[in-house]
Amino acid sequence: MAYLRETLFNAFAPSRRAAERLVCALPAYQIAFWPDGWERFGDGQVAVRDTHAMAEARRWYALAERNRAREARRTMAVHGVFVPRAIVDMAGRRFPTEAVASVAVQLVAGEWVRERRRQLLAAPAAALAEQALAWCGSRHRPGLDEEGVRLLVGDLLALCVGERLLPDAMYNLAVRRADGYGVRCYSCRIRVWLESYACKRVEEVLDIALIPWNRAVPRHGTAAKIISLEVQSGRPRGGHGVRRLPSERDSGRRPEASAV
Repeated sequence: MAYLRETLFNAFAPSRRAAERLVCALPAYQIAFWPDGWERFGDGQVAVRDTHAMAEARRWYALAERNRAREARRTMAVHGVFVPRAIVDMAGRRFPTEAVASVAVQLVAGEWVRERRRQLLAAPAAALAEQALAWCGSRHRPGLDEEGVRLLVGDLLALCVGERLLPDAMYNLAVRRADGYGVRCYSCRIRVWLESYACKRVEEVLDIALIPWNRAVPRHGTAAKIISLEVQSGRPRGGHGVRRLPSERDSGRRPEASAV
């Protein structure tokens, strides 16, 4: 999905002057939460979610508090990760309208928002291209942990097996938090005793099935998925994470999805 959006954006990329007009017209809250830290609803409400920069800034603030550092802003600015604490703390909030969201960010960090707009205007086409990398599934919810991801991917595996989209086999699923900073991402490694081409098919089917619950976060010019998959050919080992996924032949009914 991110590749398709990037391709379409590059094919119809606006000129620099047009890109500058687009950035100038952006409401203040979108500048503050650039490139993908907001979600708009049909009733006009705006929900704020973490961006990579906001999550990374939160980590720096927590580190400064543990070390009792007083000059967190200066250090963060040197490393290019400064986001005002008031903006970071807005993650998870919901505003009744876009106008209210814009007023809120200007009240708590007006000068920083203006400076942020100037930064985007320095390379407006690149800024819009970064925003084009982002996407978020309709069922994605922040706050998933390793166990929640394991249950979600395991249930989707069971559903795909039950619908005969994937072969009925023993799948060894292991989930770990991916290395790195910013928004928390998870890496899912699945081992199954299938040929390599069949493993690729499993990976493709699951990747598509995960779209409603997944999200791609722009990070240093690339899109990082919150949940990434790797399916390997090999005999599943015993122990934690091995699940014998039910099929219609085993249970006589279709497996139900977990409310993760």
